[in-house]
Amino acid sequence: MVMGVAEPNLGWIPRHHARARVALAGLFRSLRALGVVCAIAHGDCVEDYDAACVLNFFLVTSDDQKAKLVSSWLSKMAQRYERDVGKALSFTVVSLDELSDYSPSEFNEILDTGIYIMGDIDKGLITRNLKQKYVYVTYDASYLPVRERLKLRDELFGKEVVFLYGPMPRKARIEGLVDKVGGLRVGEKAFIVPKDKAKVLMDELDKRGVRYFSREIELSLADIRHLKSRST
Repeated sequence: MVMGVAEPNLGWIPRHHARARVALAGLFRSLRALGVVCAIAHGDCVEDYDAACVLNFFLVTSDDQKAKLVSSWLSKMAQRYERDVGKALSFTVVSLDELSDYSPSEFNEILDTGIYIMGDIDKGLITRNLKQKYVYVTYDASYLPVRERLKLRDELFGKEVVFLYGPMPRKARIEGLVDKVGGLRVGEKAFIVPKDKAKVLMDELDKRGVRYFSREIELSLADIRHLKSRST
């Protein structure tokens, strides 16, 4: 999907910050001319602009040379825009080719919670097509005592607990380690996790002496969402 947006999307900045909006509009027009094909604002600044000390931007360029050009240009020009905006500006610049190697857990959070500003490639296109590295893990705990197997299952995948809220019993779910690192349960004894977080899970299995098999796979965010819909 090609956006072809004429003006950057700065609606997330309160209107009373007129000077900042004008400065950032000019900044992103320049970045587009330099080869940025997608710009996303993310972090605290999109939740509460006034309270944020730093504006975080994730920039995607068409190729590696453009990424170097944009990084070099920002190193010289960023302070000028910071004076007009009144806040520090932080930029992450990657090329389209580098996206698949970017930290999956961090990048997924940026796409899920960030605000699209401008470019020829929108977040949806990246979500559908970008393949990132995950690790698929299956484990065998059949030789453990039943109590230990259940404890391991709860620690990996979480559990539901019942508690009293006044006179009424209520249910709540406690997250497991797989959920906490941005992974997903895909079978009774199988899960996938972002590659950059896999060691946390494998260390836990090693600590318990649990046998497991792992292999690296590539999935898009659309693939992940499809797996989530099947698992619920």
